[in-house]
Amino acid sequence: MKKRGFSLLEIIIAMAFLSVAILSMFWMNRASNQGSMDAYYEFLAFSLAREPIEVFRGFGYDYLKMIADGNISPPAWYPVGVMKDIEFDLMSDMQYPAEARLFQRLIELTPVTAGKLKGMLIKVTVAAKGQSRVEVWMSRKAVSLESLVMERPK
Repeated sequence: MKKRGFSLLEIIIAMAFLSVAILSMFWMNRASNQGSMDAYYEFLAFSLAREPIEVFRGFGYDYLKMIADGNISPPAWYPVGVMKDIEFDLMSDMQYPAEARLFQRLIELTPVTAGKLKGMLIKVTVAAKGQSRVEVWMSRKAVSLESLVMERPK
């Protein structure tokens, strides 16, 4: 009578294949989480950089020139020339997602001249605050956007 069953060697080989399959599934899940969190935080950083650019473009060249020259101060939400934490305040008029408080933003205004043309370069840099989860998940250290506002022809 012949015995039917698995030998110890067959069981060990099957367990090795099964463990490789399970570990690869865990690795794919981890890589998927990393990619989606990176995309989310990068999208949030770009949104936080795009917002002051759109507001400053709406001001126009003359107003931006006065801010750059120090004749008037910029709006309180958009300090120029200083890396400022983005704050989350439920009672504030300006609302951001809660994760926005994990970022800092620097707004720079630089006058640009090309012949008779004058413009103001708006550069916004958004970076993760030190020792935050954004640093762990986001592959970039900072995101920068620039826009140029030209003087109206007279």
